[in-house]
Amino acid sequence: MDRTAEGEAMGGMGGSEMGVVAGIVLALLAVAAGWWHLRRAPAVLRATTAASPVHGDDSEPVEDAADPAVPVDAADPAVLARDLLGRFHAVALGGKPVVMRPGHAEVVAGTVEVLEHIEARPHYTPRRPNLLPQLMRKVNDPDASGRAIAAIIARDPALAGNLLRYANSALYRVQSKPVESIERAVALVGTDGIRQIIAAVLVQPVMGAGGGVFARFAPVTWEHTLLSAAAAADHAKLVERDDAFAAQLLGLLHGLGATIVTRVVRDQYARQRGLVANASLAAGLLDQWAAPTACRLARKWELSGRIIQALDEQSLEDPAAMSALGRSLRFGRLAGSLALLSRQGRLDPSCALPALAVVEPRSASTPAIWERLRHGVD
Repeated sequence: MDRTAEGEAMGGMGGSEMGVVAGIVLALLAVAAGWWHLRRAPAVLRATTAASPVHGDDSEPVEDAADPAVPVDAADPAVLARDLLGRFHAVALGGKPVVMRPGHAEVVAGTVEVLEHIEARPHYTPRRPNLLPQLMRKVNDPDASGRAIAAIIARDPALAGNLLRYANSALYRVQSKPVESIERAVALVGTDGIRQIIAAVLVQPVMGAGGGVFARFAPVTWEHTLLSAAAAADHAKLVERDDAFAAQLLGLLHGLGATIVTRVVRDQYARQRGLVANASLAAGLLDQWAAPTACRLARKWELSGRIIQALDEQSLEDPAAMSALGRSLRFGRLAGSLALLSRQGRLDPSCALPALAVVEPRSASTPAIWERLRHGVD
């Protein structure tokens, strides 16, 4: 992936008991409204019939996630956006309607309470490499030498190990002798490769965590996150003429936020013995909390104000009210959903470009971005 620069500094955030109550009400309303809308959506974007059933918990089959259709011809792009993300959540979590039984409200309350202070819960959040601000400044400096970048990476075992593994992969290795020098590895992978390594070290450890209820979510969401990050970066570069690496990092951070939300929901269900986890309730919490959770992490990691703003803007429905990076993240998430649904055989790929034209009507670059998603992202 071709990525450009990002890396300034900021911080701060909070929550309250009233926020817990409001969060419960909003989450339950979002779940009910989302399910009603999916069931009433016009059948324009056809899902394939070969899709296998999805499971919302460890034992109980739920409705096929391919059933709700996406209204490609919707006049309001926000309607299309909600439906696309709803279909992605259905694949990742299962598509069962909410049946409120005793215990579900406690799950929502417990989840909101944790997420409002997630930055203080190291169990759920990955560590930020201590040298991240220094490294990002150096990578973003066109005058920085490979030796200076290698010196910073060598001081962090996680970064150094990932760099050497990356340099010795089939993508970069050009001779049979293994690459053992950090400086040589930096020269091989270049600044674009180093940025990808930084992102992987930040995000992938938590993305891979899972098990129990919603065990399917982690691998499906990691795939969606990579697709979304690639599409967001391309959109930033080709459409917004903005910072592609910042957009890529935003896609990864949003996926990380979604994964953390799901882990918290899973743990809250584990505390309610005998209560079957409800996939639609989890999807409602994801809609409400994935971006704010990623935003709290961005503040904790002292990422730039533009990164934090773009994450905050994901609650807006009008792209015109967003910053360039906010629009790129929005586009990436929706394009990633289309690509994932297409790869999983739950969507006719020929329907994707008309859908993307609704999401992003301003640019002629959309077909090229879509082809890259379909064929070029691993």
